[in-house]
Amino acid sequence: MSRRWASRLTATIAAGFLVVPLAHPAAAESAVDVQANEPQVSGDPASDTTARFPTNKQNEPTVAVNPLDSRYLIAGSNDEQRQPPCGPGPVRGTDAAPSDCSFFPGVGTSGVYTSSDGGATWNNRGLLDDQPSWKNSDLISDGDPVISYGPRPGPDGTFSYKNGVRAYYSSLASYKPGRSPYPPNKAPELLVVAHSDDNGTTWSAPTVATAKGNPNDFNDKEWVTVDASPTSPFFGRVYLTWTEFRAAGQAEPVMVSVSTDGGATFSSPKQLSPAGNNGTGNGRQGSMPTVGPDGTVYAAWEEASQQLVSVSRDGGTTWARPVTAGPVADIQDPIPGANFRTDSFLSIAADPRPGSTSVWAAWVNRTAGGGRLVVVRSSDRGATWSVPVTVSTTAEGYAFFQGLDVAPNGRVDVAYQALVAKNPATYGTGNAAVDTWYTGKPEGGTWSKPEKISKASTDPATSAQNNLARQFMGDYNTLASTADKAYFIDTDARSGVGCPAVDAYQHAIEGTSAVRGDMKDRIATRLGQDPYADDPSTKPAPPLDCPAQFGNTDAYVAVITP
Repeated sequence: MSRRWASRLTATIAAGFLVVPLAHPAAAESAVDVQANEPQVSGDPASDTTARFPTNKQNEPTVAVNPLDSRYLIAGSNDEQRQPPCGPGPVRGTDAAPSDCSFFPGVGTSGVYTSSDGGATWNNRGLLDDQPSWKNSDLISDGDPVISYGPRPGPDGTFSYKNGVRAYYSSLASYKPGRSPYPPNKAPELLVVAHSDDNGTTWSAPTVATAKGNPNDFNDKEWVTVDASPTSPFFGRVYLTWTEFRAAGQAEPVMVSVSTDGGATFSSPKQLSPAGNNGTGNGRQGSMPTVGPDGTVYAAWEEASQQLVSVSRDGGTTWARPVTAGPVADIQDPIPGANFRTDSFLSIAADPRPGSTSVWAAWVNRTAGGGRLVVVRSSDRGATWSVPVTVSTTAEGYAFFQGLDVAPNGRVDVAYQALVAKNPATYGTGNAAVDTWYTGKPEGGTWSKPEKISKASTDPATSAQNNLARQFMGDYNTLASTADKAYFIDTDARSGVGCPAVDAYQHAIEGTSAVRGDMKDRIATRLGQDPYADDPSTKPAPPLDCPAQFGNTDAYVAVITP
């Protein structure tokens, strides 16, 4: 943080963080929010009300804006619109258990939505797997989507915005049934990148973005970004970071791979961190890269009690030893009053203005009063970082899952979700409400008072993992900025309805081995295993025991005018 900027703040130091009185200069003048996955099932206009769990489930959304024409946006999410409903049917079979809502083998989960009017309306284009290029591949999408725009390469391979723009969609992926080159007891998780030159209407076949020589490794939580600055000597390069969960001892280093040819190929992965073990509290997760206007790449991740940043100044060829951006205390899992999994993964963005050396990062820390959003700044290209500034308050509730970006004019935009519980000592239908909030800081100004940008609240109890063991709001949200707008996309359950039978089931199995994540259940299903074999309780059957709109979650975009 520069001395000049710091001198404008009336601040006190409390609990090791800079607590800033919030002013109004960057307050949102207006905000609207709209469903991006509209309709919920592509090609079915009635599906917003007729789709049933888990077909009606979307989460972990991403959004990107065309840098040449902000009328065009692309969004994505973990999207189960092609998954069959729970229980017996033409897909799962007549002998399927009524409570079987598991991921069905060979069905993808990476959704695509587009807008051509600045986010006012959206078109659900289905899954990446619906594209002819994907139908002809050996892979299916497995979610964890991230979308980023950059320049399109010309016929000679040179990047220029004169050629137009190219959007990149990174995703987890796995082999279609019968297509894997690995033994039947192996179910590797790949990382792939597809690209689009027509604002998300059509997409290329998936390019495997990491060498996969060991089927015991599990790649997860990837993030893609593009060097989109014409002033950069590495203009057009694509950077992908992720965590590689290694079977031996479950070591998990952060990795990076680079494409210099528009996503056609990716380099051999480089390891950015030691291979720590998350079971020891020293794991590395939640990585995210960003690129400055001079081509400096900043790869950030959470490691133990720190948010770390490693820097490359030569286009990803070499990386500096990571430095600490700030301390992190993971928020409670679950947040009191709810039952969905959480994390304190950070968001990071570089100031895109030519000549700027500033980088911003945000995450949510656990405090005695609940989750509080903090922001840090480096003004020297990532060498040193400011004291964290707390920009959320008790009034919004328990903060989680933020997004951050820096606009072309230097304005910093941050949005996040926050939960208020009637009774923090329990969870279930009607106990908690989640809303979405925005705060911003114009160049030379101060952080605005958080303002609500969601037009309806979300009850997290209307969401669920496919195994019904917990509520599910995903792991992240994202935000993208233009000079006059900010676009925040989040998981929204305003159209969902809770199910008392599922609430009771979650309480009954709390603390047992049946409480597992969706991805582990998906891997077990791929291997031909029963993911619910160790369930000690009777699982409810949503088609029989729950209201029709149980589990209905959507990807909502808030269009904010700061």
